[in-house]
Amino acid sequence: MHSIYYFTDIHGHYLLYDAIINWCLEQDNQSFIIFGGDSCDRGLDGYKIMRELVENPQVGFLKGNHEDLFTKAARALIGYCAQSDELYSKLKSRNAKIAKSLVELCSLPDVVLHCQNGGFSTLVQWITEGADEDFISIIEDLPLTFSYQNLDFCHAGSKYDIFKKVYEAEYNQALVNHTDAFTLMWDRIDLPLGWETNRICVFGHTPTVSLPTGIYGRDKSIVRAHPCAWQDKMGAKDKRGGWKIDMDTATVWSDRAFVLDCCTLKIIEFYDDKNINGDNIIITKHDKKLLS
Repeated sequence: MHSIYYFTDIHGHYLLYDAIINWCLEQDNQSFIIFGGDSCDRGLDGYKIMRELVENPQVGFLKGNHEDLFTKAARALIGYCAQSDELYSKLKSRNAKIAKSLVELCSLPDVVLHCQNGGFSTLVQWITEGADEDFISIIEDLPLTFSYQNLDFCHAGSKYDIFKKVYEAEYNQALVNHTDAFTLMWDRIDLPLGWETNRICVFGHTPTVSLPTGIYGRDKSIVRAHPCAWQDKMGAKDKRGGWKIDMDTATVWSDRAFVLDCCTLKIIEFYDDKNINGDNIIITKHDKKLLS
């Protein structure tokens, strides 16, 4: 059996992304890597990471809320610029200065919302590299779910019944309900609800520091020094008791990302030590097995 790894919420941090992909393939050149969404925004290289994830046959790329924001903003820009030859030539200019001006001056709600959530550099990169309209369709069609043995993967980790409904629709290549899709990418309200008994939900979206329970709770000083994956046996409301593992360790400000070895449930830390020794990725294997 080949290795299966999971990581998520890399948010444009290319050094960590590249180190993770290379490390996984070094362990097993036929390994399968699941990325849980939010490749782009906040960091500088989100569009570059998105393209590489899509083009890598050994990666299962799940759609997160930031990919959703990007596609809506890009579609809005395409529609806006299609109104005149001048605007469309700017969209297709491949000029960074023109791209920045176009995004900065655009007042369309979807573009403004994306930029407010860290998407400015992503949109500018997309325009500078040709404003590929076909690529938008690829990202729109990314799957929302993936399962391996007793592990269920999605971006937001909300409700099992919605996960199961979407998973079955995607498996049968049927239309996914819009509200259900939105829930799996965005929802945090239902996070305290349990997962199915004897199954484990692996997700991102909500940084571990924002969770009220688990290893570190709300103490930001601790999670900044030692961010870690979070686990809890959920079910306070519905008593099903299925486990959840949150792998979002706020890479955008912690400079740390964690990888889950899906075969052993052990975690591996990748830390960008740039503030101390220049661009230097430190890799730490944690002896602790999640859910032990």
